[in-house]
Amino acid sequence: MLASIIITNYNYGKYIGDCIRSCLNQTLDKSLYEIIIIDDCSSDNSIQIINEYLGHYSNLKLIKNNKNLGVAGSSNKAIKQAKGKYVIRLDSDDFINTETLRILTYFLEENSQYFSVACDYYLVDQSGMKINKISARENPISCGVMYNLKKLKQLGAYNSKFRHREEEELRYRISKNKSLKNFYLNFPLYRYRMHDYNKTKQKDYIQNFKNKILKLNKKYNKYKDLKKQILKNVIVIIPARGGSKRLLRKNIYNIWGKPMIYWCSQAAKKSKYIKSIYVTSEDKQILKYAKKINLKIIERPKELSEDDVFKMAAIRHAVETISKKNKPSLVISLQANSPDIQTYEIDNAINKLIMNDLDEVISVDENYNQNGALRVMRYKSSLQKELSTHCGFIITNTSDIHTLKDIRLLETKNKKNAN
Repeated sequence: MLASIIITNYNYGKYIGDCIRSCLNQTLDKSLYEIIIIDDCSSDNSIQIINEYLGHYSNLKLIKNNKNLGVAGSSNKAIKQAKGKYVIRLDSDDFINTETLRILTYFLEENSQYFSVACDYYLVDQSGMKINKISARENPISCGVMYNLKKLKQLGAYNSKFRHREEEELRYRISKNKSLKNFYLNFPLYRYRMHDYNKTKQKDYIQNFKNKILKLNKKYNKYKDLKKQILKNVIVIIPARGGSKRLLRKNIYNIWGKPMIYWCSQAAKKSKYIKSIYVTSEDKQILKYAKKINLKIIERPKELSEDDVFKMAAIRHAVETISKKNKPSLVISLQANSPDIQTYEIDNAINKLIMNDLDEVISVDENYNQNGALRVMRYKSSLQKELSTHCGFIITNTSDIHTLKDIRLLETKNKKNAN
């Protein structure tokens, strides 16, 4: 096995789901890495959240402490069970970029003279939105560092006597050993969450970040105002006409035991930003099913349901209809025939739009071809016929189902990911 991720958790049920998902969604093949969560006697809903993922992924395991050991002691316990050639630790209130394991393991594989490699990181707010990029060389943190596991064990791993600032003590020991070389990558692969309960807010950490945070205040306040404005009324519109040709009635074709439209609507329902979900269709059966799963419906005119009508024409009609009662601030088009769309991908697209002050964000595949699964638009952009010039893109790699062959490929892909 190439890598082990260790997640230390104590009462971070509020955030640990984001952390786990970021680890599961690595571009490195799941057969090449494992995720070890070690819970240090949490008294909140952490275990309940973790259990939602256990059993679905063979590379994910949980260790539960019988007594509270602190971060260092818990990390050492997980290190003893780790099987990877390399190991990286995360705090459960943080998360990582999808390319983290691929990049860090590749560096160490190609540069065996190094004992460890650290990456830069973003400070993010409680909702996970970026505040600013930070240099790990100038402001090192306890996570986001990948070590050669064998050499880390030989060094004695963490000192369990240090319940806080354990990484600083480890760095001190490493500095005394000239054979242990470290490298700093300028890629911001780690996401360090700022909130009222983490170490950055505690007295002995505040001074290190004080000047940097003061500099960020102006930018952060501007971003908060924009965020508040854009998130005022976020809606999803799922265009789902009944006249598909290659796969008849594809939008309600059963996959994984449910009509296809069910899965994208569930991803939308779990979003922390979305207020309402609408289905626009001319098909009575589709509209009936949408009502059954508590989605709002818009009856689409027949002239907007023909084969030669662009999807955005139906979206514009829906937006205009909705706006008569409650004007949306952000409009999201979700494709029913992309049932593997994930909630975090929707939220990431919204975050990208806000952080970069864009007019719209469109999903693309790994070759940067538009896949139609997801489009996030400000209200004005949703009404225009042209693509916005101030436009961004996110990679989702979601499926685009049009044939039975596409269904089989998706089911095969899903089984592989589950294993």
